[in-house]
Amino acid sequence: MTAPLRTWLRYLLALCSHYSGMDWLYRHVSGAGLVILMLHRLRDDADPYPLSMSRANLRQIIRWLRGQQALVGLGEGLRDLSPAAPQRVRYALTFDDGYHDNLGLIDASLGRVPAVVYVATGHIGGEPIWAYRLAHAIESRSRDQVDLGGLGMGHFDLAESDDRYRLYTLLPPRLKELEPAELEAWVDHLCEQTRPRPIPHENREMLDWDDVRKLYVNGVEIGGHTCSHAILSRLDDAAASEEIGLSRASIAAELGNAPRHFAYPNGGRSDFGDRDVRLVRDAGFTTATTSIEGVNRPGADPYRLLRFNVHADRFRAPSGQLSKALFFSETSGMLGWLRGLRTA
Repeated sequence: MTAPLRTWLRYLLALCSHYSGMDWLYRHVSGAGLVILMLHRLRDDADPYPLSMSRANLRQIIRWLRGQQALVGLGEGLRDLSPAAPQRVRYALTFDDGYHDNLGLIDASLGRVPAVVYVATGHIGGEPIWAYRLAHAIESRSRDQVDLGGLGMGHFDLAESDDRYRLYTLLPPRLKELEPAELEAWVDHLCEQTRPRPIPHENREMLDWDDVRKLYVNGVEIGGHTCSHAILSRLDDAAASEEIGLSRASIAAELGNAPRHFAYPNGGRSDFGDRDVRLVRDAGFTTATTSIEGVNRPGADPYRLLRFNVHADRFRAPSGQLSKALFFSETSGMLGWLRGLRTA
């Protein structure tokens, strides 16, 4: 089956599920749930990674959720999973890493948004997470020739669009296989080869502490996301404990209030383990989110919370417009359940 055909079939299935009432029935039968949406960036620019959403699309999603009285803060959403609470599905917004464009959350047109922004404290006011250092090295380069023979990837001519696409496709998964220090060294090496133009301060990628405080005083919760965005499962006990504990201490010192929430960097099943769950709990955090998809139900482990990845293409109809049917049918778990039946 071709990709365009799969896109149309997924869209038509979502339309049928949503407007026939099947999605509503699925939610009703499934009972209480908390859907945690995982976002990263708020911007209109093209993004080589599936991490960005426009402010207009976020505004639309917030309108849909408020129309159903479903948008809540993370803490309230978890309390609503108790047996005594009404049996309904709520939604919470979270943002990972700490990008400067997250200041769009305090846009007056959005009203007060109950969200959590998880910040990698070592990147606040400094260099972006490695993925966007890589993007900047490619897009703002002053040299086109790149040699990655040391990674077994050969030569790239970035003047060619096919080579740029190939680099974006192949290099990030290869870098994720490396130890943190080696990963950063290879990004440095790429920057040395491409010699990108400096980023003006007004176009900086990451929040600084003044920005973080501005979010906080406007009702956005600030959570921990380690210091360096290190994948915890690759660290020894001392390093993992330091990454978690120092991130919490830094936020507490800057805001005068210790953070309650944590997000595991990368957050996949292989990116954290029982040890890391224990370290997060012992550090004083009361919740931790993953990037594993699903709806959180009563009895969910507060240190292994599920989330749905949200970006510009995730809920886009074939017309290019954001689709209400796709959004609600995907995040209810309905489409995932149907896909599971098909592959069972």
